[in-house]
Amino acid sequence: DDVESRGLGDVYKRQNVYHAVAHEKVEQYLYKLTYELIVNVVEEKCKGIAIADGDKRFIADFYKYGFVGIMLDWIDKGMQEDYHKIVMMMGTALDGNIARSIENFKQK
Repeated sequence: DDVESRGLGDVYKRQNVYHAVAHEKVEQYLYKLTYELIVNVVEEKCKGIAIADGDKRFIADFYKYGFVGIMLDWIDKGMQEDYHKIVMMMGTALDGNIARSIENFKQK
């Protein structure tokens, strides 16, 4: 999934915005952006699978909070760590997990 790559890259390019805008506004922006990206991945991976819309939203929300939490932590630490490394680590940690979550909800 390249979702986290676009999200972190977007944050990196707008690093000065974080200092100029209230922390809450940045969080709201990240949650909205990330949810839209992840829900599209969930919808794509759900094609042909019977799963409730509420379950799809829950899966997208679950991963959204993980992604945004990592991004906010990176921002709070001064964005010193290379975001490409963070993206690779997130990709490794999440590899196949959205599809697995969908399978888990399908079986319930």
